[in-house]
Amino acid sequence: MSSLFVVNYLFKRIMYGFPKFGNIIQGEPLLLIYNGKINKKNITKTKISIEEIMEVIREHGVLKIEQVDLAILEVDGNISVISHEFQHKTTKKKKTIRQL
Repeated sequence: MSSLFVVNYLFKRIMYGFPKFGNIIQGEPLLLIYNGKINKKNITKTKISIEEIMEVIREHGVLKIEQVDLAILEVDGNISVISHEFQHKTTKKKKTIRQL
């Protein structure tokens, strides 16, 4: 078990010292949608179907690809979606409750 921690530590140190090595090991985020337009090259490269992308953007409260400002496939496999609608939903301020 401790040998896994040592190997993990060594990889982290190498990736920190040599960012290009980290990109080879972990990969880089890929742009899937920009300003409502699909990046077909990256969609083909990642082998993600349009149905899967639609499912993810619906989970973020967006109905159409045209409404997506940015969709990125992260190195951990998650897809991040940013849209005008999504920004409004996350920037609402909570009401502060005063304690007496």
